[in-house]
Amino acid sequence: MPFSSLPPQDHPQVQSLRRELTNESMARRQAEADIDRFFDLSLDMLCIASAEGYFIRLSPAFTRTLGWSLDELMSRPFLEFVHPDDRAGTLLEVERQIGRGEPVLEFQNRYQHQDGSWRLLSWKSTPHVDGSLYAIARDVTDREQAAQALRRSHEELERRVLERTAELQQRNRDLETLLYVSSHDLREPLRSIANFSQILRERYGERLDPKGIDYLDRVVRAAHRMDQLMEDLLTLSRAQRLEMPYEDVPGEDLVKAALTQLDETIRRTGARIQVAADFPVFRVNKTWVTQALYNLIANALKFHRPGAVPEIDIAPYRAVEDGSRLMGLVVRDRGIGVEPDQAQRIFQLFQRAVGREVSGTGAGLAIVQQIAQRHGGRAWAQPREGGGSEFVLLFGTQAIIEEKPES
Repeated sequence: MPFSSLPPQDHPQVQSLRRELTNESMARRQAEADIDRFFDLSLDMLCIASAEGYFIRLSPAFTRTLGWSLDELMSRPFLEFVHPDDRAGTLLEVERQIGRGEPVLEFQNRYQHQDGSWRLLSWKSTPHVDGSLYAIARDVTDREQAAQALRRSHEELERRVLERTAELQQRNRDLETLLYVSSHDLREPLRSIANFSQILRERYGERLDPKGIDYLDRVVRAAHRMDQLMEDLLTLSRAQRLEMPYEDVPGEDLVKAALTQLDETIRRTGARIQVAADFPVFRVNKTWVTQALYNLIANALKFHRPGAVPEIDIAPYRAVEDGSRLMGLVVRDRGIGVEPDQAQRIFQLFQRAVGREVSGTGAGLAIVQQIAQRHGGRAWAQPREGGGSEFVLLFGTQAIIEEKPES
């Protein structure tokens, strides 16, 4: 078009085009001003990088983090500031975006500080349509150092736990040796004392006065009691270690096994024993739970009211604690009962609620409590309505396999 045909400067079309160009220029300058303000105020490290490997624009946060001036950072290829071991990985990430146009990527690398140290930066970048790369970075050096310190602490803790476990295992082996000596070598002299005292009484009893006979009887009883005490301590120690395998056992089988062991005492005392019929299946160590039931039933047979026949009920025990359904066993008697202030004390080793006139070592209920705890539960005593006591052996949730419906 010849210049003579162009509209004059005051033509409305020219004025409109001039306004559009002016508005577009102002909008561009405003956008650049907004970007500058955003870069200046951002706490994060913002940057725009060219395809040639140089920074085009940086936020002041780069200077605050790395110590270099913005001019220094933009005057050299950005890979020069990257740790030598991280350059290949950084270049690969840049090529994936600038060369292939892949979407947002996240990666980490080490950048050199002006003082010569290295800062670990976490990057999130995305390609721009003009071929440049927009990215945001954060200094995660302190966070990573804290994480490494935490990992080292965990490793140190694990090492100490392994050392402590090995130490405890050695102590357990030493304890087992001591228990072996206690159960064999130390108990043998006690048996000798009891046996020779009985022989002395039988062969030379006519030469002794009643007081001498009484002394010999006391020696025999003391030797037997000491022997039983050592046997109970051995049983308690074994229960504390309790490494035997667990198995699924119907509750009635546990009760039958304990009653079979007490058959002679039951016949001798004429005890009346009632066994429920709705026992669940438990996942327990049969040997030790039978031992706990044996101890509870034996106590019920022993601590009956003078002149009365022992009356014992054995049944499942159901409870809900902290929203969990728990199951166990309960042995109920009509015996002399347990005073409330003694209910917890009697489960401690060597603690008894009766005097020496009643035989026993004070270890039986401690064994019961230990067996209960090793099955994730506990044991306790409580008054029985109408007289007597209830001794509860409660297991943890892992011991419950199957519960038969209540009739």
